[in-house]
Amino acid sequence: MERDTIQSRCDHKIEELLEKYFGNLVYEAASEKAQTLDESRYSMGLPAKVEAEYRSFLGELLAEVSPEKDIDEILNKHHLSVTFTEDDRQQLEKAYKDAKIITVWEKITKSNHEDVTYYKGLLKEYTEELLKWMEIDFMEDIE
Repeated sequence: MERDTIQSRCDHKIEELLEKYFGNLVYEAASEKAQTLDESRYSMGLPAKVEAEYRSFLGELLAEVSPEKDIDEILNKHHLSVTFTEDDRQQLEKAYKDAKIITVWEKITKSNHEDVTYYKGLLKEYTEELLKWMEIDFMEDIE
């Protein structure tokens, strides 16, 4: 399989996963203006869930293109993505707290949807960044 085809399949899977777990956040923000955070859908654990699903996909793809290699050997730079995204993680945690806590003023003005929307956007960006790091690591070791 050609490198461009592998790259294209990885990119397509990332888009598919982001659509599956995040949908259209702009439409959601404009139409729903959710005052509370739906933690069953947008938990802090969501990036790890999406990352595990993408890792499984990469493992299957690796079995197609290089069956002699192991996915754990290929995805060996996880520490770089963790280091790179540490600031993002801290920002995400703060946004999560802001989205969860509804102040008296936010209750009166019904404006907590801004915090909820901001958190969802950051969560999606953070997740996408993790997946891109995995893709880069994967593509470096594919021949």
